[in-house]
Parts: sequence; structure tokens; C-alpha cells
Amino acid sequence: MKKTNLQRLLALLKDELWHPAEELVQEVSWRFGATVHEARNKGYRIEKRRIAHNRYEYRLF
Repeated sequence: MKKTNLQRLLALLKDELWHPAEELVQEVSWRFGATVHEARNKGYRIEKRRIAHNRYEYRLF
């Protein structure tokens, strides 16, 4: 059975380490922001931080 974007996102972030947006694009979808929003709406706590002018990282905590 094919995993949903939400399942792929949670599988990636479950280690609670920071992951760059580029990795989320590769592993989840180029529209991973919508999946992050969906996860937050379901009660998952996902943190975002800026690491450079236009670069971000995400983690589950």
C-alpha cells in the first residue's frame, strides 16, 4: 500500500532531529508545507527554524 504524504512526513521526522526543507521536498512532496499544516491540525508539534536567508529546517517534538 502506498504511503500518504503525512505518513512519509512523520516517518522522516520521528527521530526528532532537524531536517532541511530540501529533504522534505525529496521525501514527502514539493508541497510539503501543506502536509506540515495537516500534521499540525492533527495535533503533531512540528517546529520550524531559519538556518539561512531563505533556508529552513523542520523537526517533530
